[in-house]
Amino acid sequence: MSRLALVLILLLLAASGYTWYQKSALASQFSAREAELLDTQTQLETQVSDLEARGDSMRAEIETLDRRLAATRLTVSTLPKKPGLAQRLRTSYPELAQTAWGVIEVYDDGARGYVEYLAVPLWMSETFILDHRNASQCRATR
Repeated sequence: MSRLALVLILLLLAASGYTWYQKSALASQFSAREAELLDTQTQLETQVSDLEARGDSMRAEIETLDRRLAATRLTVSTLPKKPGLAQRLRTSYPELAQTAWGVIEVYDDGARGYVEYLAVPLWMSETFILDHRNASQCRATR
């Protein structure tokens, strides 16, 4: 409320026959109420500023997460698909290509669903062990 409103109220009160004391009391109540409202307005403006800042921060975080998601999607989309992986395995390990191996699905409680596993004859694990050992020795000689 403004001073103009206070003046208008005082003029209306004067025209209606209120005493000076009554007018003064009403003006005092009006001023107190005006101060309360201004204080409330200041508090609300502070809250609005805080919420706008939080909103800006959240929008920035969303943009960051969107960029990460886009990068992750790109990474995932470049992973070889199941038929491609199977062919690469056959090419990389020709001794495995002629054996009874395959992909099986096993229910995994942690994943809450089925997870695909490579199933190879147990004796074929030696192929992977030897390959790993040879690669380690090769790296050690460099």
